[in-house]
Amino acid sequence: MTTRRNFLKNITLMSGVLATSSLQAESLPGIGRKMKTGIQLWTLKDMVSADVAGTLSALSKIGYNSLEPYGFDGSFYGQSAKDFRKMCDDLGMVITSTHSGITVENAPMYADKAAEAGLEYIVLPSFNGRPEKTLDDFKKVAHEMNQIGEITKKSGITFGYHNHNFEFHPMEGKLPYDTLLAETDPGLVTFQMDIYWVVKGGQKPEEYFENHPGRFQLWHIKDMGNDGESCIIGNGRIKFKELLKLSKKAGLKRIVYEQEQYSEGTPIYCAEQSYKYIQKYLL
Repeated sequence: MTTRRNFLKNITLMSGVLATSSLQAESLPGIGRKMKTGIQLWTLKDMVSADVAGTLSALSKIGYNSLEPYGFDGSFYGQSAKDFRKMCDDLGMVITSTHSGITVENAPMYADKAAEAGLEYIVLPSFNGRPEKTLDDFKKVAHEMNQIGEITKKSGITFGYHNHNFEFHPMEGKLPYDTLLAETDPGLVTFQMDIYWVVKGGQKPEEYFENHPGRFQLWHIKDMGNDGESCIIGNGRIKFKELLKLSKKAGLKRIVYEQEQYSEGTPIYCAEQSYKYIQKYLL
C-alpha cells in the first residue's frame, strides 16, 4: 500500500535534496470557536491525480471549505501557488496547511511560495528518508526542524511535523516522539498530531495534550475501525468529542479530516459521511 510517508520519502530520495481540513478559527467544544472543515487531499489521491479541479469542486459541493494538499514543492500538482490559490478562492475554499518534503535547503523557496498561496503552515509528514534508527538520529532531525522553522517563520509560515507510529517504538528506553518534542523549540516547531497513529502506536493523545500544552496546533482527525484501519469519522473507536475538550490545552488551531482505507464505500462517499458527522457532532 502506498502511504503518504512512502510517497514523500520517494520524492525526497529521487530529488536528491536530502544530504542525510484544515480548519480556520471561528466554535469548538471547550474553547468557543467554530472552525472551517478541512480535508487532507491524500484521502482522495486517485481523484486528485486524475482531475484536481473536479475533485476540489466535488469537495466544495459537500461543504468542505479548507484544504490540506500533499506533495507541495513550491507548486501544487503542477500548478503555481498563485494559480492553485485562485482555483480554491473561486470555490470559497482556503489552503491553510500543506504536507511537503521540506528541507533546510529548499525551505526559503518553499516558504515564499507558501506565503503566495496564503498558507499558514508547512508540515513535514514523517522523516522522508532521514535516518531514524537511533535516538541520536531523532535529535539530529529535531535540530533540522528548528532550522527549518526559523527559516519559514521569516515568511510568516509556521513549520510543523506530522507523526505516524514509528515515532512510538521505544529506543534506549524512550519514545522517539518524546525526543522530538523535547529537542524542538516551541517557538519554531509545532506538531500536527495524527490522532489515529498515536492510538495505533499504543499511546494516549490526551496525555500528550496535558504534558505538552500548546504544542499541537494542528490535528489530523482520522478514526480507527475495529480492524485497526481508518474509517468514516464516527464509525470507529476514537472519542474525538472527548479529545476536543482538551483543544485549548493542546493549543489547537486547525483540524483536518483524513482517511486512507475505504471498506465502507468510495473515498468521496467516506469524505461526505465524515463531513456530516463532523458538522453534526464535533463542531
